[in-house]
Order: sequence, then structure tokens, then C-alpha cells
Amino acid sequence: MRKPVRASILLAALIPLLFVAPGQSMAAGPSETTASPVVASAEPAKPTREEAIAKERDGRAEVTLPSRTVRHADGSVETIADPAAVRALSSTLAVGDACGSACDGKDPASFLAPMPGGPSNYAYCSTDAVTIYSKYNGYNSRVELRYSPTCRTAWSRGCCYTSIAGFGYYANGNLRLSVYNHDGRFNGTNVWTAMLDDAGYTYKACYDTQIGGPSIWSCTSRY
Repeated sequence: MRKPVRASILLAALIPLLFVAPGQSMAAGPSETTASPVVASAEPAKPTREEAIAKERDGRAEVTLPSRTVRHADGSVETIADPAAVRALSSTLAVGDACGSACDGKDPASFLAPMPGGPSNYAYCSTDAVTIYSKYNGYNSRVELRYSPTCRTAWSRGCCYTSIAGFGYYANGNLRLSVYNHDGRFNGTNVWTAMLDDAGYTYKACYDTQIGGPSIWSCTSRY
């Protein structure tokens, strides 16, 4: 009896395919491999802790938003940003985007503030800070009310030869919390207080007008 010829031919054709090494082609021999293109992330690198601290140490920050200047009876001069311009800084943030009470008493330049969305969204609050109000006595002492639109926190920054403080208030005007520059007086270097939650509250920044004795605070308007 004759064996089926077609089945033998088909088997002979399939056997070589079973033994082709990975990466090789029957027709062209070993194949050339190319690396997959690396797609760069469009998200910019977040500022480091060192960069956040450097921003607070780096000189005096003028109020760059639309503002007005007020000369007070004690001779001090205050620059006040337009409230509408300040509100616009936070207008694109989703409701609830802020670090809240978790940021109370923390350093805005070195504390990695927890934000909605998890650790990938954590931020140093000083990196997007702006000066909302500033006040100086015409000589060496000055204080700035610093505000982070992302964290919605406020703190005081000042210089020179003076101590600084900040006071946070509830909506009804009662004092909520206060923060101080515990390192005392400096001569030529910016110092700043811890920050306080400013979402739904108000805050004022102050410098001490006294060289010795109990502090007498000269403060900005509240924001």
C-alpha cells in the first residue's frame, strides 16, 4: 500500500520552523534588534528641599501683584496686594486642594506637605509662595506675609535685627494659633516662622518693635 505523500511533504516543511532560534528569521538569518525609544516625561522636576529653602533665604520679595501702599501712624509703610488678584492665584485649584491642619506649625521650606492625590503630589509650600503683604519701619526691620496658593498656608518672613511672629484667626476673629521665629534676632539674613493653615482662616505677619523687654508687635493687615 502506498503511504500518503501530501502529509509527508507538509511535515517536512514544518520541522525547520520548530527549531528556529529566537531573534532569527528563516529568510534573513539573525534579526537586528533596536532599542525602544525613551519617551521623556512632560512633567517638570519638582523643586528639591534645598531649592525650597534657598527661595526663602533669597533676599526681599516685593509684592508683585496689583497693590496699594499705606503709611501708618507709627511711620511704618505697608504694601497690600489686591485681594481679587490674590484669589485668582488659587482659582484653578480643585476644592479641597490644600494641606490643611497637617501644615500647622511646620516649616514651609523643609516640610514635605501632604496633598490630595498621594505622595507623588506632596510639595514644599515655599516653592510657589508669593508675598501678599509687606511692612517695614523705614530702617532695617521688615516683615512679609508669605502665602502658598497650592498649600493654602501663610507664614511670616522678615529681616533684620528683629524677631518676627504670625497670628492665625478664625472667621469670627478669635485667635486660632500663633507662630514665632524662635531663633531670635538676626542681622542681614532672612528668617521665617512656621506656617499656619490659611484655608478658611486669616493670618497676619508681625515684627517686634522692641529691642528689649516684652514684645510689641507691628503687623500687616490680615489675609
